[in-house]
Amino acid sequence: MSLENKNWDVIIVGTGPSGACIAREMARHHKKVLLLEKGQADLSINIPRMLKTKEMMFIGKGKTLVRGIRTGGTSVLYYGTAYDPPAKLFAKFGIDLSSELEELRRELPLGPLRDELIGPAAQKIWESAVNLGLAWGKLDKFIYQDLCAPGHFPAEALWNATRYVRDAIEAGAVLLTCSEVTRVIVNGKQAIGVEARVQGERQKMYASQIVLSAGGLGTAQILQASKINKAGEGFFCDPITIVQGLAEGFEAGKEIPMAAGMIFEKEGFVLTDLTLPKLVYQLFSVQALRPNRVWQHGKTMGIMVKVRDGLGGSIKRGKVHKIFSEADKRTMQLGESKAKEILLHAGAKRLYNTVWTSAHPGGSVRIGEVVDSNLKSEYDNLYVCDCSVIPTEWGLPPTLTVLALAKRLAKHLLLSALN
Repeated sequence: MSLENKNWDVIIVGTGPSGACIAREMARHHKKVLLLEKGQADLSINIPRMLKTKEMMFIGKGKTLVRGIRTGGTSVLYYGTAYDPPAKLFAKFGIDLSSELEELRRELPLGPLRDELIGPAAQKIWESAVNLGLAWGKLDKFIYQDLCAPGHFPAEALWNATRYVRDAIEAGAVLLTCSEVTRVIVNGKQAIGVEARVQGERQKMYASQIVLSAGGLGTAQILQASKINKAGEGFFCDPITIVQGLAEGFEAGKEIPMAAGMIFEKEGFVLTDLTLPKLVYQLFSVQALRPNRVWQHGKTMGIMVKVRDGLGGSIKRGKVHKIFSEADKRTMQLGESKAKEILLHAGAKRLYNTVWTSAHPGGSVRIGEVVDSNLKSEYDNLYVCDCSVIPTEWGLPPTLTVLALAKRLAKHLLLSALN
């Protein structure tokens, strides 16, 4: 399909939560929207394919990073946990997301789980944490709870960005998958289009406005190829480990993950219960050199430790490299120690940690450094909206934040088109 002679109102690169949200808002206001997605429409978890497509990649010293390169982005792979945007952080840049947050709460299935949907492992962990004096509590989830029942958590109950993509297409947007954007086309200081490999064919496409939402790694790489060299100078990626143990007297493995937890703000980590999908659990067991635990999924209770790592590493020429600092390692050790205390108190035995992985790469195109408070780059008409714009270390699931930023940017783009 050749699109080189068609002028679009907006080209959006990436169909994760932010890109899908902007496409939906713009298309519903009758704008000609072109959505370009590097991956395919795929809801499955296939480890060999994820390694091949670099959805799962090594970033240094045996550490892995997981992201989504598919329609819906990483939201297709996440556990649907929502944390509000930190108001004080964004207020430093003159950004107020309160009205966008209210909009999202009205239109998305956001809220804590009903009591009966909290699984047995999560309940045991919660009771243990509270008995130890911790402020453990329910977490907001992106879940259509009416589709769930105790022990029954169907895939369609979990909201992901493919729903917004479908809304955008129904409103007139055009989606092209297998379309890898390689650079932004500029004329002087103005962005006028993108160059991409569309299903193997190199094409140039033009638009009045361009939004990069290709994720914390992909967006930085596109900007570097477009001569914005500050992009990719340091990033965070929220390293994660899971402390797991065996317990008797309950049937685990089928519950909704991350039902409850706690932020240790001063210490720099988050703890939540986490029941892994069986295939992922088995993979992590083998990685941790615990093959004898592969068949113990139904007896396992686990706590995820997510660390707020410092900005560091680099994204250059398609290569991603990150060495975690000694401070990051100490923070992880603190989190692991607290998780073990909770699990032991809950009756779990034979504890072990999974190997480090990481998620939510971001901070590579920071607000105040690479983009302004309206998420505009140094080129006119070129904007960025995804986890890459978060201006500092993070340590939290970013979905609700990038959705709010996307709502805000869509309003700005619509207003700019009127002027």
